[in-house]
Amino acid sequence: MQLFEFRTSVEFEQSMRGFYRSDPLFKNNKSGTFRIVCNPRGAFYQNTAQRMIGVSDRGETLCQCVLIKRKAYDKVSVAFFEAKPNATDAVSLMMDAVAVFAKTYGANQLDIALDGHCSYGVGFAQGASQTPPLFGESYNPEYYNDFFYGDKNAVGFTSYTDSLANIAARLDRLKHSSEITVEPADFRNFNDSIRLYTALCNSIFSNHRFCFYREEAEDLELFSGMKPLLSPHNLLFAKKDNQTIGFLLMYPDFNELVPAGGGAGVGTFIQHKVLRRPINTMKIVQIGVLPEFQSGRAIVQLFAEAIRLTRLHNPSINNVVSSWILDENRRSMSMVSQLAPKIHRRFFAYEKEV
Repeated sequence: MQLFEFRTSVEFEQSMRGFYRSDPLFKNNKSGTFRIVCNPRGAFYQNTAQRMIGVSDRGETLCQCVLIKRKAYDKVSVAFFEAKPNATDAVSLMMDAVAVFAKTYGANQLDIALDGHCSYGVGFAQGASQTPPLFGESYNPEYYNDFFYGDKNAVGFTSYTDSLANIAARLDRLKHSSEITVEPADFRNFNDSIRLYTALCNSIFSNHRFCFYREEAEDLELFSGMKPLLSPHNLLFAKKDNQTIGFLLMYPDFNELVPAGGGAGVGTFIQHKVLRRPINTMKIVQIGVLPEFQSGRAIVQLFAEAIRLTRLHNPSINNVVSSWILDENRRSMSMVSQLAPKIHRRFFAYEKEV
């Protein structure tokens, strides 16, 4: 076995896709994220040091990853990890190189399966091989967790689901606040809406695991590629006394329009926006409320308006799935699981000392 460094990002991406060439359930959420995170001209990349490495044996790549050290983050992210079955020795060799990289930059901890920032992707899905991934959702063979699961620092995530009708019925039984209003983003001023989203995220999630301060340019870079697929009601803002106090980001599962092995692109836009092809699932990607307003009322208002607007603008939607929620975030888990009590999928990330 031999440790090597990829010469170009194109070479790394081609190899990454090769791990899923024969997987009939694979939908390619990986390439779009990779091209944002690892683009040398990109806003995110400018704040990082990166290295793309792998381990090969007789010309076959057994495992690979991107090492990312964020300037203002004291850990190293092990991103875009891929490995063949039974590649334990190869992964061990690669992780030795990861430790050397971390120490070079003064870091003593690794975040394994963090694709640079939790906004891009975090964790290995458990049971991912049973169903295709939703748009923006992690996908990997089940055995990826086996390489790291013995570590005591496993961090669990859960996403929840239920029918839209059931969630709506539960929301109807909850108290709403007349003091809190919810309105869609103004996409005539798209950049301003994303800047407001960034400011809220920086205020709300500053102490959350796998989060750190985001620059406006980074979120603008992330959302600009999605803009053709999004509508104003996909990003909602909650207000109280003319102050924006929270937000909810959601979008249809565009992967329902994507063939096996493919990724969302121009064809997805045509099917969704022009041909109006029906989509069955809405994904609640992110919800956040400023700490001083986290009584639960604002979250109820945001969810209620999200369901109302989904019924209005996407009448084919029958199912709602939340994004991942940290198991340690008991408050968020309790709120979301009351509205959507069924588990959609489990994820695990790993923190490792070096």
